[in-house]
Amino acid sequence: MTALNSSDPNFDVYLSIIQDKGYWLTLAFVGFFLALTIIIGNSLLLYITYKDPRKTLRTPPCLLITNLSASDLLVGLLNVSLVAVRDVYRYKQVNMPFLELFRGIMSTVFITTIFVSCYSIVAMSTSCFVAINKPMEYKTIITKKRVKIFIGGLWVISLLICVLPVANVPEKTYTMIYLHTHATVPAILLTVIYTNVFRALSRRTREVQREGYNSVASKALEREKKMIKAIVIILGLFYITYMPQYVSLHLLHFCESCKKSLTFHMIDVALSRFLYISSAINPFVYAWRVPKYNQAFQDCWKMCRGKLINTSPKSFASSLRQSQLQSNIEMSVGGRDRAQSKPTESTKP
Repeated sequence: MTALNSSDPNFDVYLSIIQDKGYWLTLAFVGFFLALTIIIGNSLLLYITYKDPRKTLRTPPCLLITNLSASDLLVGLLNVSLVAVRDVYRYKQVNMPFLELFRGIMSTVFITTIFVSCYSIVAMSTSCFVAINKPMEYKTIITKKRVKIFIGGLWVISLLICVLPVANVPEKTYTMIYLHTHATVPAILLTVIYTNVFRALSRRTREVQREGYNSVASKALEREKKMIKAIVIILGLFYITYMPQYVSLHLLHFCESCKKSLTFHMIDVALSRFLYISSAINPFVYAWRVPKYNQAFQDCWKMCRGKLINTSPKSFASSLRQSQLQSNIEMSVGGRDRAQSKPTESTKP
């Protein structure tokens, strides 16, 4: 094992700050649990999307969900799991071997995937807004080609952000750029988009009430109520998982007394783990509540058991045609996702 030595490039500064073994052991258990949940949940979602016997998961919103799931899987494999292993070494109060190498991997993966996740969620929310406000123009505005270009651009921009430290950008400046591009802007965009979606749904509800209820109107009203609940859940999860460390990192840079507080550092490290919760629950928030994904899961399960399935039953095709636009809205409204972490704990372990 590597002894504590501040001149060692693999030296872990948190070993000299937090020496509570129970604290690190708890974080290690939580980390391994989150890593397992993220890897299994997102791997299953990507597998089902790839197999997709009925070929119903090829729409633009589905591409965005797949992109979000892929970024979450990378977080689970190359960040959360490594962070949990590092916490085990911290529990033993020794430096993690090759920490400098793993620190670079974790930082690059974390910064890249968080940016991709946040703006994938913004894109899904925008898709929802277009579907509600311009349903007749939806297919011409939200196309596969545009979505693919958008996804490619996200990954390129996120990788360019990772290069900023190499360009000798001061750490404090880089952290502020990182926080505001990964948290402030997505938070503002999501709030504005969903506020407009909520207003549009409320307007439609009032119109239905004035015109009187019928079977079609009642079903539409029920769907809209579910969408409003989804909006509240999405925004709530975003702020709960992203904002705590967003605040703590600002305090770390602008509050001198906080830098000297052991309690603050323990809270800051714990809050960095909140960001991983989003990657664990994303598949359930954005995919499994959508009927198409549930149907695809059932079909894949039958295929694994050697059962034949009818990939184009008349009743299913008819239902699919009638609810195509609504499915796009439901998948789009399921848009969430992760932000900041200064290059100390999460992005710079």
